[in-house]
Amino acid sequence: MSFSDIAARLRQHADEKAIKEAPRNFEELYQLRARILGVLIRDARQAAGMSEDQCAERVGVNVETLTQWELGKTMPSLPQLELVAYTLSVPISHFWGTETLLQQSEGQRVQTGEYVTLRNRLIGALLRAAREQVNLTPEQLAGEAGISAGDVTAFELGQRTIPVPVLTTLAQACRVSLSYFLEDGNRVGQALALQEDLKAIANLPEAMRHFVAAPVNQSYIELAMKLSQMSSGELRGIAEALLNITL
Repeated sequence: MSFSDIAARLRQHADEKAIKEAPRNFEELYQLRARILGVLIRDARQAAGMSEDQCAERVGVNVETLTQWELGKTMPSLPQLELVAYTLSVPISHFWGTETLLQQSEGQRVQTGEYVTLRNRLIGALLRAAREQVNLTPEQLAGEAGISAGDVTAFELGQRTIPVPVLTTLAQACRVSLSYFLEDGNRVGQALALQEDLKAIANLPEAMRHFVAAPVNQSYIELAMKLSQMSSGELRGIAEALLNITL
């Protein structure tokens, strides 16, 4: 039975519970859950590039125990699974699902050659727009970066890749930040933006981080976002209305 078959069988158990049919086979249910959990543990360990010996040592169990978990013959306790998640740098919620990291990575693949070609053209167009915004000629910009005017033209046409150190100097000369050139409209850009967001959230004070991460607080965050987009006059009107209500 494949991993997808096991997952489908597990969903069938859930459907049977939802429609309150005949009593479920709990022995089979636990076996299915154990096998899925085992696959997810092995997949996460392999994705982390860690051997069974290394993983077992860090989790604090012997190799035989880890092997039994991965084969779905026994199951870890929640504290042990928490240590597995910590050791393999995956969220504990990963083990509640039925999708492996390999499946997720396959869905995130991009055509690298095409991506680089298109991005070079877009970066070139952005460079030209920034240069014209500050009224610099290709020759003037080239002088600011210690390159030739021909290089600037090739960069702007997307005919040549701009090395990051050179792009940094060009950005400074055009009075824009390096982030001006970053991609944010496709899968790669979205993934990079998400990593930056996660980094920013990780640096928040602990209480604030937990508040942001709690799904129940989403409505408060959405309200804060709407308030941040209002003018001072609109905010003053809301404050006055609230004051009238409390008086």
